[in-house]
Amino acid sequence: MRMHRILLIVSLGLLAACQTVQPQRQSGFTPRQVAALQQQGFEAVGDDWQFGMADRLLFATDESTLIANQKVAIGRISTALVAVDIRGARVEGHTDSIGAASYNEALSLRRAQAVADAMMSGGMARPAMRVVGMGARVPVESNRSSDGRRENRRVVIIVSPADAS
Repeated sequence: MRMHRILLIVSLGLLAACQTVQPQRQSGFTPRQVAALQQQGFEAVGDDWQFGMADRLLFATDESTLIANQKVAIGRISTALVAVDIRGARVEGHTDSIGAASYNEALSLRRAQAVADAMMSGGMARPAMRVVGMGARVPVESNRSSDGRRENRRVVIIVSPADAS
């Protein structure tokens, strides 16, 4: 009887050792996804991760076109995210406060669309992206100076737990 108990305990121990353990998710992301987001320059903001791009991707006044090296960099970011099963993102375009609000809304949407197009080249599917034009509603700097306005002409990529599978 005692031998049966020992065999049962050893068998259960071996069986438990064979189980596949899923990586624990922190705020909806696996450790592998968190590492990839950090490596690509994203920062945690609440439960989401944001790639501010303020220091990396700014637009000239009245421009929504990416230059070649920006497209390549965004494509690389997208490839890295898709590789860790992050399949979508929110892409927000922003403007400074110069010009009519309706024009800035449309311009910010074109900026966001340009970044979303570059993300598609890295493998992210367009239906999984939410492309939004924010206009001048969410400045990161004062629009009273040319430096502040330059910082406000930007795109932000936001990855939420719903984007991670």
